[in-house]
Amino acid sequence: MANWMITGANRGIGLELVRQLAARGDSVIAACRNPAQAKQLQAIAAQSSGRVSVHALDVTRDASVAALKSAVGEQPIHVLVNNAGVMGSDPQSPLNMNYDEFAQVLAVNAVAPLRVTNAFLPNLEAARGTAVVISSLMGSFSFGEVQKTAYCVSKTAANRTFKLLAGELKPRGIAVAILSPGWVRTDMGGPDAALAVEDSVRGLLQQIGGWTMEKSGSFSNYAGQAQVW
Repeated sequence: MANWMITGANRGIGLELVRQLAARGDSVIAACRNPAQAKQLQAIAAQSSGRVSVHALDVTRDASVAALKSAVGEQPIHVLVNNAGVMGSDPQSPLNMNYDEFAQVLAVNAVAPLRVTNAFLPNLEAARGTAVVISSLMGSFSFGEVQKTAYCVSKTAANRTFKLLAGELKPRGIAVAILSPGWVRTDMGGPDAALAVEDSVRGLLQQIGGWTMEKSGSFSNYAGQAQVW
């Protein structure tokens, strides 16, 4: 049985990660901004015999991250999944940009995963664990969608940050996984997306379960296919 921590655990991919992990008997520290409003997450926790705990976390605030670190203490974390993310509204093109929103998307999608990972490094090191960032093919330079510029740039920045982080953490025995879940039918992905969230998460869990130090810092999708930078 492994101990996981999931950010953005109240909906979409994060919620399904918690559901599947709880079903197979793992323990989960499930974090989201408003636990009182996370009814589905609370229901999973209530049926988990104490293996799922729900915690408040605003990934953009140092004080909130520190409070969760204090609550978790020194318990080992085998896998930390930086899943919390925002898309931002349209338009986001380079010629028509809401700069305050651009900064917020970057803060949540690119800066916060590093903040959270650094805060929980002792827990990951204790388990010789894996730090995961949920990325997107939209972060690749080959992706040409200009109406989601803020989101695309934020994922590119997250990719680069965690690629660099992998080199820093290798001597400490912590692997880094940069994973694209595919285009998934969630609130963010929309109803026309190609992939059911259950299938995406099954694939992600398979990839994480087989992750090795040799793969650390590489960029793959839920099916194990290498993604272009």
